Parts: sequence; structure tokens; C-alpha cells
Amino acid sequence: MNRPPALFGVLAVLAACSLGPALASDDSPSGIPADGSRVVVIGDSITQAGDYVVFVEAFLLTRFPDRTITIINHGLSSETAAGTSEPDHPSRRPWIHDRFDRDVTAWEPDIVVACYGMNDGIYHPFAPERFEAYQRGMLRLIDRARNDASARVDLLTPPPYDPYRRQVSDPDATEYGYRFPVVNYDTVLARYAAWVRSLADENLRVADVNSTLAEHVAARRSARVSFSIMPDGVHPNPTGHWLIAQSLLESWDAPALVAEARIDAETLRSSSAQVSHLTRDDEGLSFSWHSPLPMPIDPRCDPESIRLATVADRLNRYRLTVTGLADGRYRLLAAESATGDPQPMAVVTASELADGIDLTGLTEFPTVVAAQEVLNALARHRSAQAQAWRKSIQDDEPPSIPPPGEDGDIMRSIRDLCRPRDLLIRLEPVADQAP
Repeated sequence: MNRPPALFGVLAVLAACSLGPALASDDSPSGIPADGSRVVVIGDSITQAGDYVVFVEAFLLTRFPDRTITIINHGLSSETAAGTSEPDHPSRRPWIHDRFDRDVTAWEPDIVVACYGMNDGIYHPFAPERFEAYQRGMLRLIDRARNDASARVDLLTPPPYDPYRRQVSDPDATEYGYRFPVVNYDTVLARYAAWVRSLADENLRVADVNSTLAEHVAARRSARVSFSIMPDGVHPNPTGHWLIAQSLLESWDAPALVAEARIDAETLRSSSAQVSHLTRDDEGLSFSWHSPLPMPIDPRCDPESIRLATVADRLNRYRLTVTGLADGRYRLLAAESATGDPQPMAVVTASELADGIDLTGLTEFPTVVAAQEVLNALARHRSAQAQAWRKSIQDDEPPSIPPPGEDGDIMRSIRDLCRPRDLLIRLEPVADQAP
């Protein structure tokens, strides 16, 4: 196995990277992949776990159902960008530069997303030589993505280590490593993350995962000191993976708005072009809405964390606003128009409707249910695909699975689930019960 060249100076590589080609063009001013783009995501076991990659893909599918954006997860457990490995590791840690041509360049990406660092410090105290190896490896990665793969490269800072959840699998260890991590390894990763942040410029986007997760945990621990999103100190749970996805999407300037239906019940008018057939009778108000799907939120995510992260405002703004109603409470009913049988979703006040209600909080709302179907189908498909790809790594054979985006009927059926839905909405007054 090749190892990083000992005399490959950090400044020399940085200079080479700065002379690389411009990033892949994008039709939009944001970093959101353009229609037809292929994105290869690389990293260690945190990326291999796949949740944050699926969450990002689910966002793109539901927010941009008319685009075909291919996401390929090629994260590999234990891997590093530095080429470092602790002596007691079962085998030498894999190194992205040994497989870059096979698993990145050969897949012809338009964008390469990379998340490394957790393993690169090999769970030791900070040391300049390991830090320099990480810098060399990351700068070489940027150079290869731009020049060998002709791709844009986006970086994620390494997630933080949680010393409160430190796991020791070898209490008799004679030196530090993954079996006996140094207790302040979070400070090592914070230094690595600060350096990655320093690389950001108009040609390189950096999603600051380290700060996002560390600040979220600190905020949650103000109310519950035992809170964690890294149960073993290293690997984020689904809530942590969502925060990684949110950090990446926001680094892409992802749009917050799903849709908003705004209705004036007095004039029976709407400022929303997708709202039609507004009618009012003795039993309430009805209208049709051609609505996109919101981004799905994994039900395994901690609801309080989703609230604290203000997901509904920052990435999933999906609201119904109705003004001009008489004071009182109203039952909100909804169904896909094809069924024609609206079902109760919630009871809300006229004041709440005038302020606007967050529809993503209604778990039975038709488009929210449809979005969950998208997430479930996508997660199953990508998991099976990733297992087959990892087997090809173990067998040292070219992957026999079709590249994502060329997997035919499965992705077509998932994309079909992402189509906007025609909804029938009713608001009916609720008679207050006498005391």
C-alpha cells in the first residue's frame, strides 16, 4: 500500500491546488447541484453509515423533483485522508488515495463531497506530524478532485468527538488508539476543523459540521447534561446525521421554502397560484392546493433537536396561512384530491391560522406522509446498493452494481413518489363545548 510522500510539503500542495481548474459550473447561483449532476461523497464510517447522505438526497428529490441529481455514497469505514494508522488497529487503516481513481475519478463526478478527520488523528493527543499528514492528504484530495476528476470539491469539517461518551475496549492498552482514545480528542478534531474552515473561499465550500454538532450538544446539555448525539463518542446517531446534512445543505445555500398557501377567507382570494377552487359554505371553507412535498424528517431524530435547529424555518418552510376567519377553533381536514375524503389533521384557532401553521408538524398530512414514503424507499435502496459496493471493495473487484442514477425502475419509482400532489383542504368551525 502506498503511503503519503514524506517530502510532499503542505505549502507546495496548497500552491498546486490554487492553480487547479475552476469548479464545475452550476446553473443556479447557489451550490445546489445542477440538473444532471453526479455527486460522489467520500469519508470514513460516519459517511459509510449513510444517513446524512440519504437525508441530503431526500431533500434534493423532494425540493427539486424535476431535476435528476445522482448521489453516490463511497464512504469507507476506518478510512483516513492522512494515511495514518495506530499500531493496534486490526489492519492498516484504508487510505482514500489508494482508491481515489477506482471509487471517485472513475465515477465521473461533477461534485466531490469529502468528510475526513475523525480517524486521521488516530485518537492520540495532538501532534504536528499527524496534523501535517492530514493537511497533505486533504490538499492532495482537493487537487485530485479538481484535476483528475474535473469536479468541484466541497468539504465537511470532521464531526466532534464526545469525551463524555468515550468508549474503552482495551483497558490495558499501552498507547492511545481507537481502543483507548485520549480523553481530550475533541480538541484535536477542533484544530483539524479550524484548518479546514480556513480553506473556504469562493471556489471551495466548507460545511462546518464540527461547530454545528458541538454547539448543538452544548445547547442541549444546558437542560440535560447527559444529552449526546454520539452514543459511542464517535458515530453520530440519526439526529447527529441530520445536523450534518443540514450543515451541508446550508453550505449549498439550499432554499428554505417548500410552499406556502396564503388565503383570505373574506374575499376568497389567494396569493398562491397553486391554490384554486376556493369555496365557503355553512360548514366551512374548502380549497384545492397543488402542493410539493416537504423534505422528510427521519422519525428517529430527536424532536427537540429538530425544533432547536429551527429546521422548519431554515430548510423546510411549509405553511398554511388563512386570514379573515371569525374567532374560534377550526378543524383542519386534508386528503389527496383523488380520494375526495378529507381526514382530520388538527384543531387550530383562527389566530394560529392567521399567523400561519407549520404543516411539517402534522404527521398525517398527505404530503408529509408521502415524503416519509420517499425517505423510506430511498434509504432501503441506497443501503442495499452500498452493501453491494462495499462487497466489491472486500473482494477487490470492480463494482458490479449499476451506478446510482442508472438503476432504472427503482429510482424512477422513487422519483414518481416525489411529484407534487393535488390536495383537498377543508376548515370547519368547531363548536365550543358548554362548561
